[in-house]
Amino acid sequence: MTRGRGRAAVIALFFLSSVLVFSLDEEELPFPFVSLLKAEVAGFQIKLSWRDAPETVTRYLVYRYTEELTAENLAMAQMIGQVAPGVQFFIDTPPDEKAYFYSVLAQDSGGKMFSTLIPFRNKTLAGVAVTTPATEEQAAARISGIHAAPIPGSDGIEVTFQSSNPGRDLLLFRSTAPIMIAEDLLRSASATQLDAGTTQTAVPVLPGVDYWFTVVDAGLYKLGRVPLARGTNTTLDPVQIPVGNGSASLPPMPPRRPLPLPSLEITYGIQTGRQLPGVSFPGLPPERSISAATRKALSILLAAAPRPLQKEMVRTVLPSEATPSPDSEEALLQAIVKGPFMSGDVPSAEGELLDFLSLRRAADVQARAHYYLGQAYFFDKRPREALLEFLLAEDPYYHEVDQWKDACFQQLEKEDD
Repeated sequence: MTRGRGRAAVIALFFLSSVLVFSLDEEELPFPFVSLLKAEVAGFQIKLSWRDAPETVTRYLVYRYTEELTAENLAMAQMIGQVAPGVQFFIDTPPDEKAYFYSVLAQDSGGKMFSTLIPFRNKTLAGVAVTTPATEEQAAARISGIHAAPIPGSDGIEVTFQSSNPGRDLLLFRSTAPIMIAEDLLRSASATQLDAGTTQTAVPVLPGVDYWFTVVDAGLYKLGRVPLARGTNTTLDPVQIPVGNGSASLPPMPPRRPLPLPSLEITYGIQTGRQLPGVSFPGLPPERSISAATRKALSILLAAAPRPLQKEMVRTVLPSEATPSPDSEEALLQAIVKGPFMSGDVPSAEGELLDFLSLRRAADVQARAHYYLGQAYFFDKRPREALLEFLLAEDPYYHEVDQWKDACFQQLEKEDD
């Protein structure tokens, strides 16, 4: 008898919930909402489908969370996508195999989101999990629709784009030359990490200079896989901010002084800063050749002058690399130093150090990387490039860099001879 009553109670509860759901369908609510939201697993992805609201809305916002979505935890959920009216589906690539709950909420043209959650309608009541995790390539965000334009009244350019996976971190590259192949990214002016979900960002630039931009998935870039498509994730044409009054541009080049130096022409007043009218200075004496006796005497003096002994340079490792570091970027640099750098594999060391420096690093770590890259260039018989790298490491490592600069100058002197 008790079992029969229990079964009857369950049937009555099911019937009551059906009536309530039916009533909710028929009742006109004072806000737009989707209905018939369901989530289906397909391998490493989850497909959400629904029926659009009968009211006019601008877009639908898709949210994901590890618990059933409520008014209390909606603010902690992650917005993973925006869908235009008429599409009525969204494909999510979760980052792991956890069970997730979803909701699809309407937003009007004024940006107002209708956040009321309705069971069986605009939110799921059961968690769904993928059966197999996505690979890095499958989960990577595909960037499209990149566009760059000057921001009126400022020295900045706004870059906008779309991302197929809002949960992925991205990298924005800025360059003063067209970005055609992956190697062009290493020569770009800077790389900026964008937080997940970013689809627009403002980039400060120098007026009067052409710039190209590229946005790539950060995870793929770390693997060395950087798909580039001009007009899709790489800007097709350069963007420039015109030089105007008040722009933070480079000062105009001063007029070239007549040779030979060190003649100094003072054309501006020290007190007023104004240009001095009619400034005239006595000219330099005319050039004339020295006599044969003088030339012979100078040759004897130069021949007798002791030449500095060239020190034999060997690869030098800073004391910082002696202790293994738990920090990921320091550990990566130490692996490069102990690997191709110390083994003498100069091409590999150069390539890995350039890849390492393509991302922004902590100031000390970056200086150390420049120090090792300068040595790699030096042993590759490229003293000019080496000297520039040593200058970038000079502030924190002046004494270590000083001898390398001297060695670079000696190599340059040999080239001139």
